[in-house]
Amino acid sequence: MNFLKPHIAKNKVPASKVDSTYKRLRLQVFIGIFIGYAGYYLVRNNFSLAIPGLTLQGFTKGQLGLAFSAVSLAYGISKFVMGTVSDHSNARIFLPLGLILASIINLALGLIPALTSSITVMFIVLFILGWVQGMGWPAGGRVLVHWFSINERGSKTSVWNIAHNIGVALMAPIATAGIALVGSYFAFTGIKSYNGAFLLPAIFAIITAILAYLAIRDTP
Repeated sequence: MNFLKPHIAKNKVPASKVDSTYKRLRLQVFIGIFIGYAGYYLVRNNFSLAIPGLTLQGFTKGQLGLAFSAVSLAYGISKFVMGTVSDHSNARIFLPLGLILASIINLALGLIPALTSSITVMFIVLFILGWVQGMGWPAGGRVLVHWFSINERGSKTSVWNIAHNIGVALMAPIATAGIALVGSYFAFTGIKSYNGAFLLPAIFAIITAILAYLAIRDTP
């Protein structure tokens, strides 16, 4: 896990450039955690849009609801456990890593039929998804604490929390577009149209993770 250790800068910024560099990086890292946290919501609740298609495979809504509950259960535990790990990790790597892992899980759900073959398997996969989802908020919080003063954190956190609303708002249309694309152009592959709810948002989330990595810096 050495790659997660906080980065220690070897080259210091010249004194004449400290003020301008600090101000620029504060805005940059804020944008990074904003788009990064929004990206988590592109790949968190996609399963809900796949439920109608999965019911046609013979599952009941009650069974699928039980499987889907694994996301919230794991997320609640993970925010505490992974929050502790995040405190000792490089946020520039930690936040995008969780988003990449969540995206990979969504890609797997969309491409590997065995992962949606039983309620038990779905519960396990969705539990893992919920767990890596818990890597987003703690890393963003670490960045806020290190880059913004106590007097600023209330307002900055409020603005940052808007990110999850944007992510939720974007997930549905992107997932719906994915369903339409798969149903229209990739049906010959044997992939069910509802799998598009996992695939297209995951691609967007991976791009978001890359952008977040480029923008975020762990500490000043």
